[in-house]
Amino acid sequence: MSQVNPSPIKVWDWSIRVFHWSLPVLLFLLWRSAGDDMDQHMLLAQMLLTLLMYRIIWGFIGTPYARFSHFIYHPKHIFRYFLASAKPNKPIYLSHNPVGGIMVLVILATLLFQLTTGLFASDDIFYNGPLYMYASGATTKLMTFLHKKWFYWGILLIVGMHILAIVMYRLRGEGLVKAMVTGHKRVAVERVADKLTIHASFPWLRFVVALALAVLPAWMLFYYL
Repeated sequence: MSQVNPSPIKVWDWSIRVFHWSLPVLLFLLWRSAGDDMDQHMLLAQMLLTLLMYRIIWGFIGTPYARFSHFIYHPKHIFRYFLASAKPNKPIYLSHNPVGGIMVLVILATLLFQLTTGLFASDDIFYNGPLYMYASGATTKLMTFLHKKWFYWGILLIVGMHILAIVMYRLRGEGLVKAMVTGHKRVAVERVADKLTIHASFPWLRFVVALALAVLPAWMLFYYL
């Protein structure tokens, strides 16, 4: 019988949870405001850019389980996880598992791509992206096309894959949604593959630094250029 840790293990800090649940809300609002309320769309885009930059920076200086170095694995490790995941007693990861780590990078890259195309896009009437004037007409047309079409086929596909993965893991006994709500996981100790010993409190100084650095690109792009 698996020995379950009687005390939940703290994995996700509050800022990671705010980031995670803010993404679907922002993406929905961005979709709703596109073409109807471009002032709101631009403001929401700034918020999304700030969130993504924060997550990237936090991936280097944040809490241990949130760092890229903790959940980005060598391809050999990922392959071994694929093989082990088919077994009944597959290893459990407190942070993102090797496949989930890839998905995190894919989501961040896709959303950054969407934001980048929007910086050069135009509605051909009133609104241009902040970098529209710095690109050729052919480039802005391509960026506008990608920005309008990529959301439906790129982002929605990834969102669907993410939801499917959550359902599959839930069927196998891992409540990923609950962990992202509470920040804690309760798991079989002997099956944990990435357990860390953490006693430190939330790093508020690093949080302030990360937030300041995350706000800077949005301010530069939308208000300074």
